[in-house]
Amino acid sequence: MNKAVSVYFVSALVTAGTAMTAANAAVELDTTGSNIGKNNAHEVVSAHDAIQANATVNTSQPKTSSLINDSASTSLQALLSNMKQFRASFAQTVVDAQQNVVHEAQGTLTMTRPNKLRWETTFPDETLLVADGEAVWNVDTFVEQVTVLSQDNAIKDNPIVLLTSTDKATWSKFSISQLNSGSSALKPENGAADNINGVSATKSYQITPKEQGGQIATLTLTFNQDSELASLNMLDAQQQISTLVFSNIETRFPVPADTFSVDIPDSFIIDDQR
Repeated sequence: MNKAVSVYFVSALVTAGTAMTAANAAVELDTTGSNIGKNNAHEVVSAHDAIQANATVNTSQPKTSSLINDSASTSLQALLSNMKQFRASFAQTVVDAQQNVVHEAQGTLTMTRPNKLRWETTFPDETLLVADGEAVWNVDTFVEQVTVLSQDNAIKDNPIVLLTSTDKATWSKFSISQLNSGSSALKPENGAADNINGVSATKSYQITPKEQGGQIATLTLTFNQDSELASLNMLDAQQQISTLVFSNIETRFPVPADTFSVDIPDSFIIDDQR
């Protein structure tokens, strides 16, 4: 079983040069006994070229009317503002530029606004990443090490920050467009206009950093008929696409006091990079 952390989501929260390196992305996938992503891998692979093309258009063409961007931004902020809490199981599939499935994972994601997140995987390994509003704690139980980063620096200019941010200055760093479900790059080949990543979608938004050169080129958020975040897609700088499909979604639940804290065993090495 491979011991790499889920770098394809974590890379949206931590900068290059930390424990999550490009070497992790090349790790061989251990598929023994794994059925994760089987239902949606075809949609992810077939969408790869379309997402790349859409991202190229967004970054190469002159900017469209700011009113359109403002409207999409306002609409997305309204959806996320109603998602002050979010907890769900996820299935993650990653494809590379050649459309090969290179990574699969499953686990749980918990978020509260503003600026707190807990990412926990149960397959292929048990890993933990916590963003507590000030720092990002990456716990690698395999090597018994905890890497600590400044949260502001770790998610700078990364669209994933909008999931939990309420700061207007942060939102102003991104261009946001609402995708038509019938023409979305994530539309499956079976022609179902309202089915994206295997979920019934009502609205999808593509988020692009205004400053290029970051780890994540585009982030696409898809909401279901209950206005819940049902899936997300990230196109990264290496032209890999990571897709997370959520299930068992909760938006109202008690939050234990220790949800966004980390209990570090005495035997663990702490690499504090703040």
